[in-house]
Amino acid sequence: MLIAVLLLGILLIFLFIQFGRLKNFLRFVKHVKKLPTRKGYPLIGNILDLLGGPEEVFRKFTLIVNESSRNGIAVIWMTFFPFILVSEPNVLEQVLRSPVHNTKGVTYNMVRPWLNDGLLTSNDKKWHTRRKMLTPAFHFNILQKFLHIFNEESRLIVDSLKGHSHNETDASKIISKFTLDTICETAMGTKLSELANGEKYRWAVREYGIMAIDRVAKTWLMVDAIHRFSKYYRKHIQVLDVLHEFTRTVIDARQKTFISNEEISISDDSLNHSSKKKEPMLDLLISAQRRGEDIDDEGLREEVDTFVFEGHDTTAVGLSFSLMLLANNRECQDKIYEELKSVFGDDDRDPTASDLQELRYLERCIKETLRLYPSVPKISRTVEEDIILDGGLIIPKDSTLLIMIYEMHRRADLYPNPEKFDPDRFLPENVLHKHPYAYIPFSAGPRNCIGQKFAMMEMKSFLTAILRNYILEPIDTPETIQCISDLVLRTKYPIKVRFIRRTN
Repeated sequence: MLIAVLLLGILLIFLFIQFGRLKNFLRFVKHVKKLPTRKGYPLIGNILDLLGGPEEVFRKFTLIVNESSRNGIAVIWMTFFPFILVSEPNVLEQVLRSPVHNTKGVTYNMVRPWLNDGLLTSNDKKWHTRRKMLTPAFHFNILQKFLHIFNEESRLIVDSLKGHSHNETDASKIISKFTLDTICETAMGTKLSELANGEKYRWAVREYGIMAIDRVAKTWLMVDAIHRFSKYYRKHIQVLDVLHEFTRTVIDARQKTFISNEEISISDDSLNHSSKKKEPMLDLLISAQRRGEDIDDEGLREEVDTFVFEGHDTTAVGLSFSLMLLANNRECQDKIYEELKSVFGDDDRDPTASDLQELRYLERCIKETLRLYPSVPKISRTVEEDIILDGGLIIPKDSTLLIMIYEMHRRADLYPNPEKFDPDRFLPENVLHKHPYAYIPFSAGPRNCIGQKFAMMEMKSFLTAILRNYILEPIDTPETIQCISDLVLRTKYPIKVRFIRRTN
């Protein structure tokens, strides 16, 4: 009983810190209670609805959205803390396009021990400064320079699959290796083969994601003072050590070989600006640090942590689901192959950037994959000022929104026959009148994914190499996989596909 009272007291302190004065909290509760709310229990709210393993939590979130939403809004209470689940494009437009609601929700606090205040989690001036600093790293001219790395790593995967032809193959493992190799070599300027612990890093990413979601489901663990004395904390520290050690290794390796544009200019005054090397992301940050700009060693680490995680894990998820869906939709796979033949003929050359732009049907297949299986299934925002809904209801200031991308992408009123894999949904004439915020696999607005063009080019390059050399046959299907709650959209068991070597 004493422990329960203590926990309750800590939660109340947490809430008052979050909302300020009692008057503000009471106003907040008054407005939230008018919104469509999932029926719960006194004191604990809807905690029982979200108990279970990661696959159960994922299934139950979807169930809550489908059962309890009205006009794309549903409220769940985790003890005294409400989460407003939003799957309505009109509301999301108000939130995501606005420069006001740029603060990430309280759920992102669960990843701050790992990512600290990198581009994903930072706010206000720091976010604006880092976004401006990093944007040049994702210019189309930079991405074109990276294409040969995508192609080289794709060829290595194609060759490695020769020994697996006709076998059940763990696609997730192969793809995760590909995307981690490419993000390290492109954005970080370092070959993963020259580093240790790549496999251990992948393990740690998965473990941390599950633990972070578990802290949200067990709301009391969101309070650091409680989490620190829980049985979960020791593993939390163990996993963090692996993640940060890997990042330090990447930074140290690049620091030793780094030569900036400025140093090139000094060493050879005959070089003009256009001939200087184009700097990848980590090089831009190191250059900025050496010029005395506002980024220290900790700033380097938090941005590398952010981009190594987001740059490899989200793309790996998208590619795994792409292979699974194409294996289960042979007619779509055949159309892609016909498109590849029309662009390359019988030439086995690597694709150029202009080649990839010609692969419009392949792009529609990728977009449809990201509709059904968005790599990041939910994101979160803190409401910085009241949002007025149709009918006069109010989402009050200080609310935490969970933006339910996965569930919105499967709304039958937005996407007829939503479970069907249909790339033609993304024909120009079919997207012309779609709500611009009804499809947001890379988020939207000022805080959209800075690396979305990077990800699309990488996915196109990989799938081009695979489908020019292999026919995909299904092992797993959309009906047999189990999605789980994590920072990205994972499956309980690895996705398996059969690769059949093409003979023509």
